[in-house]
Order: sequence, then C-alpha cells, then structure tokens
Amino acid sequence: MEVSIQLTELPPELLVYIFSYLSAYDLTSCAYVNRAFHAVISGSVFLQYSIQLFKSCALDNRNSHLSYSEKLRLLQQREESFNNCIPDFQIQVPLPFNPGSVYDLSGDVYLLGDNTRQSLQYLRLPNTPDQTPQWSRLHSGDKYIVDFGVNLQEHDLIALVTAEVRERSGSSSVLSIELALRQFSTGRNHPKARVPSIPVVVSELRFSTPSINLEIVGRYLALVTTFWRNPSAHCVVTVYEWQSGRVVMEIDGNPETYSGVVFLSEDVILLPNTQTRALEIWNIPGPNEHQPSAPVMQLALPKLLPDNVLRFISCRAEPNPIGSGSDLKHSTRPFHYDPLNSIVLLHLRVNALHLSSLFTIFVHRRALLDLLPPNAPFGDIDREKQVPWSEWAPSRTCSVDLEGQTPSRWITTTCGQRFVFLPTVDDDDNQSYDDLRRRPSPIVLFDFNPHNVRQAERELAKDSSVTKVVDPGGRVLDAQETFAEEIVSYLPYVVTATYKRHRLDGVLMDEERVIGLQTDARGHIKYIEIFHFG
Repeated sequence: MEVSIQLTELPPELLVYIFSYLSAYDLTSCAYVNRAFHAVISGSVFLQYSIQLFKSCALDNRNSHLSYSEKLRLLQQREESFNNCIPDFQIQVPLPFNPGSVYDLSGDVYLLGDNTRQSLQYLRLPNTPDQTPQWSRLHSGDKYIVDFGVNLQEHDLIALVTAEVRERSGSSSVLSIELALRQFSTGRNHPKARVPSIPVVVSELRFSTPSINLEIVGRYLALVTTFWRNPSAHCVVTVYEWQSGRVVMEIDGNPETYSGVVFLSEDVILLPNTQTRALEIWNIPGPNEHQPSAPVMQLALPKLLPDNVLRFISCRAEPNPIGSGSDLKHSTRPFHYDPLNSIVLLHLRVNALHLSSLFTIFVHRRALLDLLPPNAPFGDIDREKQVPWSEWAPSRTCSVDLEGQTPSRWITTTCGQRFVFLPTVDDDDNQSYDDLRRRPSPIVLFDFNPHNVRQAERELAKDSSVTKVVDPGGRVLDAQETFAEEIVSYLPYVVTATYKRHRLDGVLMDEERVIGLQTDARGHIKYIEIFHFG
C-alpha cells in the first residue's frame, strides 16, 4: 500500500537539509508559501545566515571556525552598524615614524611607507575594542620602495617594486626597477615564487622613478608602469604569472595612456585609457592561447567639450576576485564581500582652460562582465569600435561631481558596495580655528547594495525622520561646462552619515572599518583614527 507524505509533514531537520540546496532568493520566496515553511526557515540559523549573506552580498569563509549562529550575529551587527553609520568603537593610533607616500589597505592590514623609502610600516587592524594595534616593519633591504601590491588573504603575498641606482661604464647612471615577491608573514622570499626577483625596466636616472600600479589575483600579477617625466617612454601593462615569473601578456601604450588596472575576474582586466577616453576590457590568455592584439571591448567615457582634456583616470575595486580552485586560506574572517558584486570606482580628472574638475563614476564589477558575450573568443565583437557611453553606461553607472570633496591622493575609499568620503562643511557655528586645515565634518557613506536601498526606502516610508537619503536614479549630472553629452545615472544608492563630526583630512575603507587620516600642514599623516563597524 502506497503512503503519500506531504512535504510539510517531513521532519524539520529534513526540510532544512532540502532547503539548503536552494538559493537565498528562493529561500526567501519559500518562507512566504505557508506557515510551516516560514517556521522552518526562520528557525534555522544556517538558513537565516544564508539569507543574510545574500542580502549583504557577502560570501561565507569556510576557513573560519565560528559557528553559524556566531557568524549570523556578527554579519547582522556589521550591516546594522554600517547601514546606520554608527561605529561600535574607535581607536586613535599615532605614527611613531615619518611617513612616506605609498600605502595600501587590504586584508585587515594598513600599510604605509616611511620617509626612508626602504621599509613599510604596517598595522594589523583591531576588530574588538580591547585590541591595541602596534606598528610593525617590513624591510626592503638596501633598495628603495617605489610602490607595492598585496594579496594577503589568498597567498600571504606582498610584491615590492624596488629601485636601485646602477653605474654603467661610459654612460650616465641608470635606475633598475625590479619586482620582489615576499611572503608577508615572514618578510622572506615567497616560497611559491620560483623567481623571487623579476626585472621590470631599466631607465635613465634623470627621468626618476616611474608611476606604478599593480594588482594580484589568483596566479596573475598585473603591473602598470608609466614614466611621467619621459615624453618618449611608453606606458606598459605587463601581466605575470607570479609563481613562475613568466610574462603572459604585455600591452604597450602611448605615454600617459594607462595609470591603473582592475581585475574584473581572475582572467579579465579593466584598463582605463586616458588617450582614447575609454575603458578597455582585456582577456588574459590561457597557457595555450596567443596574446590578444586588442581589448575584448572598449566602453567609451562621456564625450568632452572642446578645450577640455582628460588628464588622469584612477581606479579601484575591493575586494579583489580570488583564483579558480583557490580560497582565502590566510583569512580567519567569518565572511567576505562578494567581489563580483563590489563597486568599481573611477576618478576622472578633467582639465579645462581655467579649472580642473574631478568626476567620480561607480559601476558594479558584475555589470561590466555581463556586457561580454557568454562564450570566448568574443568573435562577434568589433574590438576596434567603442561602445558609446549612452548605450552602456546610464543603466549601470552612477556619476557624481563631488566638487573637490574627494582627495585624489587616496583611492582606497570603497569596499564591497560602499564608498566613503568627507564632505566640505561650512562653518555655521562661528567657531574659530587656529589653522587652515579642513573643518570638522561627518563621515558620509554611499551604499549601492540594492537590498539596502530598498530597506532604506521602507524605513523612510514609515518614518520621515530617518536620517538617510535615497537616490533612486534618473539623476542628470550638472556638468555642462565639461561634457558634450548628457550624463544620466540610473544606479540607485542610499546615503548615510555619522552624527558626530570629525576633523580629518582623508578617509579610507575596508570590509569593517573606516580609517580616518589626520595630517599636518605639509600633508604628512600624524595619526590615524580607526572607526570599527560591527
């Protein structure tokens, strides 16, 4: 005799097991099917954690030993803290050294060069108020550090770009630039780097050191080298397989063509091109593939009016993707933002006859990747033709003019789908100050997570006193003196700000913190203020 059993009659433990195969989106839908499903889903810590990860656009870290209930609590606390712009604690850390100009913020570590240019100072950042961060030092030996890049959580790797003056017989001195691959935790040569020191370029000393930008994802290291003082030197983008030292791709550009690189995935990079005023998407060739002769796609930036010149494009997206078959084995954090859902930040410096403007563009990594056809080798794309701004950008981007409120000196101002900046605030309290530094201002956060935008809209509908601002999209950028076409942004976001004002000169951001920077009259950092959200 056959016995029919309804799905709702199954034991809750079995239902949880079945539901665990569903996406978080489908889980949320199932919770509204009936009371029995709602009770099972709402009562399961594991399923609630999966739903919260989905809403937060985050990924679970399997290397964390915390329980699902602890992970859920921490994720909910962090999102609530960020969504209301209320840090749970803050710590001030002075600088016991004279700082240099190179820096980075990644993997719970803040790194800053010192004025000797032969070592990096770094802080392992706290995640509880009882932790006291202490500065540590990483030496480069007797060579000067030009710049560096890190991949701490996937490979425990720091790549130092070093410079050394060498004498040549019968000629002037030259500058030798090399790439030193170190294990961050030990400071020694990285055990997986078969060629721990890779020659990059040799140049005449009179042209000084080049401008360097580099990113490391999976097995690839992308390096952008530009000599701003040498009008005849080309800008070169080199992609290495860092473990073997092999060059897998080299792009030779005109002077001042490229200045930064963003990994969209492990084998796809984004190169903003200042000369062509386009965002180039390049595919890194596999082991048995030839180097591409042109980008897969060129996305045009807005057209400029006559006499306006695009002088510089800086770019950033954090966190980076991870390599295929890899994980964040050097991270103990319970969860991480999903790199594909993270925001790519582009700063455009435009010079006119009498003024210089900085425009900021935001776009999701996933939105750029979705522009590519699903199958290689992209044969149906005209690689030489630019896709006009009006065709690709309005529905995918947010363009803002922050009116000089974003110092281009610091680019690490995004993480995940959030962006942090300090607005310029007029003195309305008639308070006098003894110097000419920035006046105290709130810390402002932009959040492009669509779930958080909808949540803010619901909160404002219930209570108009909620201190959030939602931009639903459809806004036209007021920049008639700069661009020759209308700039419309349909990417929505929500804005929040701290209630308290802070006297800071810059801000940085990682997955759970805002780092405030206080500088002296010469622009040198005196101390940092760590605002933890969680």
